[in-house]
Amino acid sequence: MSLIKLKSYNTNDTIAAIATFPSKSALGVIKISGKKAIGIVHEIFIPRRKKDIRKAKTYTLHYGWITAHGAKRRAHSVKNNTSFAHRPSPIGIIDEVLISVMRKPYSYTCEDVVEISSHGGTAALSKILELVLKEGARLAKPGEFTYRAFLNGRIDLLQAEGIRNIVGANSDKALNAAVSQLKGESLKKFEEVKKAIKNVFLLTEADINFPEDDIKIKFGSIEREIKKINSKLEDILEADKEAKIIKDGLKCVICGKTNAGKSTLFNCLLREERVIVSEIPGTTRDAIEEIINIKGVPLRIYDTAGILTPRDLIEKKALEKSSKIFNEADLIMLVLDGSIALSKDDLFLLNKIEGLRNKKSMPAGSNPKSVIIVINKSDLKQRLNLKNISHIKGFKVKLSALKNEGIDSLEQAVFNTAAKFSSQRQDLIFMNAYQGEILKEAYKDVQEAEKNLSNCQEIDLVNMSLRNALDNLGKLTGEVFCEELLESIFSDFCIGK
Repeated sequence: MSLIKLKSYNTNDTIAAIATFPSKSALGVIKISGKKAIGIVHEIFIPRRKKDIRKAKTYTLHYGWITAHGAKRRAHSVKNNTSFAHRPSPIGIIDEVLISVMRKPYSYTCEDVVEISSHGGTAALSKILELVLKEGARLAKPGEFTYRAFLNGRIDLLQAEGIRNIVGANSDKALNAAVSQLKGESLKKFEEVKKAIKNVFLLTEADINFPEDDIKIKFGSIEREIKKINSKLEDILEADKEAKIIKDGLKCVICGKTNAGKSTLFNCLLREERVIVSEIPGTTRDAIEEIINIKGVPLRIYDTAGILTPRDLIEKKALEKSSKIFNEADLIMLVLDGSIALSKDDLFLLNKIEGLRNKKSMPAGSNPKSVIIVINKSDLKQRLNLKNISHIKGFKVKLSALKNEGIDSLEQAVFNTAAKFSSQRQDLIFMNAYQGEILKEAYKDVQEAEKNLSNCQEIDLVNMSLRNALDNLGKLTGEVFCEELLESIFSDFCIGK
């Protein structure tokens, strides 16, 4: 995804875009927003009833035709029993349409908005859009309508993210959570945290700015408040983590030493030969990603390089990429070769998994890893001593990826494991990656404030950390301007939204 620069969002322009997917369908919609929106439509629209669209009230529908340049001037009136009706000459008619008028500020963007509903199909929609652009509109950038809604105060950034996730929702739970965010429920949680931080921040401000007033700060009381704030931020991080799983599916990495059969297993789960399989060690030198569905569970699955000791720059980069995916995964499938004893590389991976599963060593917002041990090559004589892996918690599945035997057992293990990630909470929060990083920064700021208070009771340092936390939380709601964040959010929208 390439980021759209904010300077390209010229808010003085009238913008237009096809708001529906351009394909063979019953209906298609073109959305226009800006000062010239109604005037532009007036130039290309002939109403069925003799009425000036420029005088139309807000939230009204108007039936008629979109015509090419000059056709409107050739339209003639025909008297019927009830009213005068405009009928354009057959020459120049583009389509029969309904026009929706929404005057500012009672529209999605808080500007004058007109939506043209025509018959579906690429030719009609493209021609109507072409006429609208010729009359003075500009083609909208991705997310530009929602960006204007944000700038004009109709929504905050969390609500904007809620809108994006309503569009992308692939389950009832994801849709319900996104709608809740659009209604402003997520903002309430952030406002509550910001208020708590601000109360402590003001106490530190008073101590710094008015030392002569002999204001006595109760450090114990402040420390307790900061701990409560940390707890609230951890809860928001957890809500974001669980929302990502509902939206994107579990992130699952297949790992193991070279020639353990990872790529063969990957192909089995996909039910196609997605990656090259070879007896030559280290065939897979890059992480390969696919999205699959196992018993109704969406899984973002990665086949990673089995190289643990790089021999060149390419293998070094492959190892770095695999390690990053490994650390971020929700579910780890460790593939062991059941036909041989545990090797040094196997033990290294087992120890690494144990370290990642220790919740105390994990960053906030992360879940302890779930692990499935896959004992591959069950079609060969077994030499792996199961006692050596008995201490690893999780499902252990014997299978032969080569013979496609035991895959059902693995899929059942994935399904059972996924149940642990099924969130029952209703207050999920959707954020994009950039927003997530800013939230983690705010959490670190509050942790830093707590650390400074505990170690040296330096109020200046506590004050600075709390100020940084407030700034970061302000960026998330849009109160504090952050160009990079705005670009990351609205660039991810489709054109027409």
